[in-house]
Amino acid sequence: MLDKLWDVRQALPAYLLTVTLGLALSCCFTLICPHLCRLIPALTTYGKASDQLEDNSIVAKISVPKRWFKHFYALGLLTLFLCLHCIYSLIHNPNYLPSIALRFLATLTRSYSIPPIEPTTALLALLLITFHVSRRLYETVFVSVYSDIENFHVSMDNITLTQWAGAVLFWICNWKQHQLAEQIANTRKGPRGLIRNYAYGICFGGWFNLVSCPHFLFEICIYLSLLLVIPSAYVYRFVTLFVCINQTFAALITHSWYHKTFPKYPKTRKALIPYVL
Repeated sequence: MLDKLWDVRQALPAYLLTVTLGLALSCCFTLICPHLCRLIPALTTYGKASDQLEDNSIVAKISVPKRWFKHFYALGLLTLFLCLHCIYSLIHNPNYLPSIALRFLATLTRSYSIPPIEPTTALLALLLITFHVSRRLYETVFVSVYSDIENFHVSMDNITLTQWAGAVLFWICNWKQHQLAEQIANTRKGPRGLIRNYAYGICFGGWFNLVSCPHFLFEICIYLSLLLVIPSAYVYRFVTLFVCINQTFAALITHSWYHKTFPKYPKTRKALIPYVL
């Protein structure tokens, strides 16, 4: 029956490409001519950059408070734990999942002409993503202001040097992004640690001396490093493309906001990539 269903494997990349293109065009509209239509900037702008919109009430009606992101990360973490439980169970019992469930997952994630991801690689990728989502949930709550089942086995020998490099880069980028998140949060706190609502400052030191949004740069690096771990994950390539474009435009919009808000904002500072963009 599943073989007769519409090919979802092709629909997912098409959907991600469509959403990415729509986001890119909308963000270009926001950067170039935001006054022609107030709805599009309201959809693509959030946080401090939305404060400069002419009609901020539109943002209040259609946007979700950033503090609500914790629900997204909590649900993602629950889903990841469920996936890890399934992998752990498959290691001890290859028949843990019914065949129809395996066929359904294969239909969603890959073409039958593409070799499946090795179990060890899948486990490594899931552990890395679980760490990332756990870290983002922690920051949202406490830091930010606002296969072949018969041969299923896990072995460290199955991890290549490129995958190890991607995993190390993944951890480093997470660590750096966490430091940057704390640094940004500190600009919203007064001398006694009191939160200053609607007050924003300029970050200095380290990566902030080079770019306005290094946390967006490391977000892109996190997804690119995970691509080194699971290079054969077909749909994930489109997810990475979406994140790269999304974070790039978010950095450009935030960089523009800084220049409009602070007349003495450092002129040599780039938006996302040091000395380039």
